[in-house]
Amino acid sequence: MGTEAQRLKGVCLFGGHHVGYPRSAVLLEGLRRLGVRVASCTASPRRKVVRRYASLAARYGSMDRDFEVLFVPEFRHKDMVLAATLASASGKRLVFDPLVSRFDTRVRDRKDAGERGAQAWHNQNLDRLAMGLADTVLADTRAHAAYFARELAPPDTRIRVLEVGYDDALFTAAPAASAAADPMVVLFYGSYLPLHGVECIVGAAARLRETPGIRFELIGGGQTYAPVERFVREARLGNVDFLPRIPLAELPGRIARASICLGVFGTTAKAARVIPNKVYQCMGMDRAVITGDTPAVRETFHDGVDIVLTAPGDADALAGAITRLALDPMGRERMGRVAGERVRREFSPVPLATRFVAICEEALSG
Repeated sequence: MGTEAQRLKGVCLFGGHHVGYPRSAVLLEGLRRLGVRVASCTASPRRKVVRRYASLAARYGSMDRDFEVLFVPEFRHKDMVLAATLASASGKRLVFDPLVSRFDTRVRDRKDAGERGAQAWHNQNLDRLAMGLADTVLADTRAHAAYFARELAPPDTRIRVLEVGYDDALFTAAPAASAAADPMVVLFYGSYLPLHGVECIVGAAARLRETPGIRFELIGGGQTYAPVERFVREARLGNVDFLPRIPLAELPGRIARASICLGVFGTTAKAARVIPNKVYQCMGMDRAVITGDTPAVRETFHDGVDIVLTAPGDADALAGAITRLALDPMGRERMGRVAGERVRREFSPVPLATRFVAICEEALSG
């Protein structure tokens, strides 16, 4: 196709798409605002591979293919063989956004299988196959890109970084919670994955149990919920409230009532490579955020300026950081504003989609 940059006219979202998942939802919204045409060739991710492939192939064969790039979104490793076949047959470029490695997530982080078993082999090879089929692979951080390049992607794979970002139409700047609010809410929400390190959060709550005016609100559920809930119950922590999962649309209201928001504090290798949605979302609402001190976070944010970093898994350090922010309402409000300005400028839908378009145009150029 030559070496000169070509202007992108359109993209086709392809595969078993998880509708509304924040990673692709933010990007698609940005493309809409930029006026980039996005076609859709999708099927339910719950369909078995054979039925999903049949549905996707039939739809692709009948659609208007006035686009240059097939875009396979997060988690759709299994759809890459069909995507690569169709892209090659129709002269399209193929961009894959795995978001995570299946092997890293299922074997090393969640420990659903041993590292030497058949499941580990299957997931690692699915990672390698999917990345090897793409013209360009996206990674959400440089740390993740380095991991892909070092352990999973073929040597000549083009890997480009595109941050997760957030939806600025939903997570909008909100007035700071009143400094006189009693209690002051420290908020965490998530699916209790090992990388979230929720046990560190309740460990900090235990250390602050005698500190008046601070309450922890934990929203969600998942893999580590049971041991975390048991710890809180057995330790009789009266400063921790558990809430079930809530719809995405209700999260901004909860964030607005919080004074401090928490990211992730896990000690797994994967935790060191990600910046989760919640960090961007809470910053977008001008909230002070504390999260684990990792290479991925330090790529983008600055400790003490737009975020507070503590050693992963260190409940004492987290309790200390919460205490300092609690005692400095002006400082935490200032940090929240600085963070909000930063993410609105660089990690909201339009700037992310602008960088995505440039990545696609690079792929078109060769």
